[in-house]
Amino acid sequence: MNKARPALLLLSASLIPVIILAAGMSWYFVTLQREALDGNARIMASAIAATLQRELDTQIQLLTVVADSPRFDLPISRSSFAETARRLRERIPKWEQIRISDESGNVVLAYPPLDSSANRRVVDIESHERLIQSRTAVVGNIVSGSKGRPAFAIRVPIERKDNLRAVVSAVIRPATVADLLRTAGLPGTWSAWVMDGQGRLVASTAEPKLAGTEGRAFAIVSASDPDRVSLAGGGDVRVGEASLQATPWRVKVGLPVLEYDQLARRAWIFAFAGSSVALVLTGTAAFLFQREINARNLERESVANWQRMDALGKLTGQAAHDFNNLLMVFHSGVEGIRRRRDNEQRVTQLLAHMSEGITKGKAITQRLLAFSRRSNQGATHVELDLKLPELEPLLRQALNDAVVLDLAIPTDTWPVYVDPAALEIALVNLLTNAREAMENGGLVTVSARNVPEGAWEDSSISGAFVALTVTDTGRGVSQADLGRVFEPFFSTKENGRVGLGLTQVHSFAKATGGAVKVNSIFGRGTALTLMLPKSTEPRIVRETINTEFGFSGKILIVDDTLSSLESAAIALEGTVSGIFKAESAKQALAILEKHNDIEAVLSDIMMPGISGIELAEEIRGKYPRMLVVLMTGYSDRIEVGAAINYPVVTKPFRLEELTAALQSGRSRTYDHSNVVRLDGLSGI
Repeated sequence: MNKARPALLLLSASLIPVIILAAGMSWYFVTLQREALDGNARIMASAIAATLQRELDTQIQLLTVVADSPRFDLPISRSSFAETARRLRERIPKWEQIRISDESGNVVLAYPPLDSSANRRVVDIESHERLIQSRTAVVGNIVSGSKGRPAFAIRVPIERKDNLRAVVSAVIRPATVADLLRTAGLPGTWSAWVMDGQGRLVASTAEPKLAGTEGRAFAIVSASDPDRVSLAGGGDVRVGEASLQATPWRVKVGLPVLEYDQLARRAWIFAFAGSSVALVLTGTAAFLFQREINARNLERESVANWQRMDALGKLTGQAAHDFNNLLMVFHSGVEGIRRRRDNEQRVTQLLAHMSEGITKGKAITQRLLAFSRRSNQGATHVELDLKLPELEPLLRQALNDAVVLDLAIPTDTWPVYVDPAALEIALVNLLTNAREAMENGGLVTVSARNVPEGAWEDSSISGAFVALTVTDTGRGVSQADLGRVFEPFFSTKENGRVGLGLTQVHSFAKATGGAVKVNSIFGRGTALTLMLPKSTEPRIVRETINTEFGFSGKILIVDDTLSSLESAAIALEGTVSGIFKAESAKQALAILEKHNDIEAVLSDIMMPGISGIELAEEIRGKYPRMLVVLMTGYSDRIEVGAAINYPVVTKPFRLEELTAALQSGRSRTYDHSNVVRLDGLSGI
């Protein structure tokens, strides 16, 4: 199943882009087809425009021949004009009427003759004036005559000796243009229409009754899409248009939007189907990917726990040895005090040894707690020139008596931004690795130097770093194995014991945003260098802690463990003006209500019911100026990295540590005496 899961994830992930690409390609092909339809409409419009232009040019040429005929030399008799016009109409039935007009636009002769009551002025005066100005043949606009019948005129000048004598016009009905549109070879569902230069409908394949009307009465352009119009006969069409070359007319061809959108519907179907399949596969891949991540996280957590326990196991023997020594100190001290109670000098000496043992025991328990943490408290500001001397006892426990430890940390070493607990584990793993490489003893040197630019040391990092190097004088690592030292379970030990220490070191370095390098000369020794990022916070001000207890007021001590409560009270006897004791948070609150002269509270964190942290919050709400210090031997909230807004001292603590905590608490306590509570005001 472990092999099938990645394969299935890979298959799902590989199919997703294929399906998305297929859906995208289908949409692309449909888009191309739609563009092809629009192009076909424009091509058809251009073809019809060219055909119509040729037809109009033919009519102009015929009328020009008539205008140049001697039969139209002025003056023309009515009978001669009527006979000539009659014969022309028989030969060219498209000419509905033949007229001769003067330069002013008055109809002089007409065949068939105009009614006596008919207007003698040219109806389409605009095209007539255009001809007078240009003295070239023109095609007029579609207009309606006295009887309301639409028509357009083809006008040709009658010139003699370069002088304009008159204008001959042939009136043509729009049915001629409509017949041409119907025979243009359009698909049965398509439509076509012609607009003149003034935006009126000349002719169309549908609605012939609308010829001569405004174009808006036949086709209404969509406000959102200029290529889409609604026809008067019903239905929306996509429009392709073309203009005539020598005539201010435009031909428009419309294809039904239903046919056009049908392609889009197909594309949407393909896209929806592809998206659905892709969504299912994406969900499957995401599910499998999440499972894979969880499995990898569990695996990494197991390896990390193994690393942590491996490092802890290396220290167990030394820790047990040291604890037995401490127990021996206390046992001997107790027995000595019993036998020599009257020997003040001897009792003082024994108490000094026991006090020193307390300090050593506290340091050991703190290190064990640091190694037992399962959560990462996060990176913080660490000053190596202070941190490593504190860790020296712990680091020596990772070695043996035959190995000498040398700490060479300059005081000007930059602070770093790392997880302190993870740094401790990494150093213990490095020193343990060095110890195992020196079976007959040797020298381990821990040194540090500032690196202004990390890329000088390792191309994978950049910025300011501190190089922390652990060097040993062991047997070294061969060049063949040098690239594998950070692999899990890889080992060069002769006993075949696998190790995870250097794997943890590598993971720690990468997690901090740094790197780890290894250099070795076989038979001479090995140097492992941690590249740790420089902290951006300023260095800690080195101040001397005041050894005198700087608090003399009344204090309330809260602890659910009676022996711990009494011990804390005994430690403070004679240093404060009054001590109150409470075994629970509720009892502490009751005491505070009765005694308003209490200035500070020292409370344990781990208590049943209301914890010390909750008690501190309640005290802050009721008594804002009250100093609150928390004490603990172990707190799960602190171990998981929870923020504690109060000073904390670790059991067992010295008076100097409590003094520093009280001073820190005093700096966090603000004077609220000048604050007026709003809930106490009225009438504002």
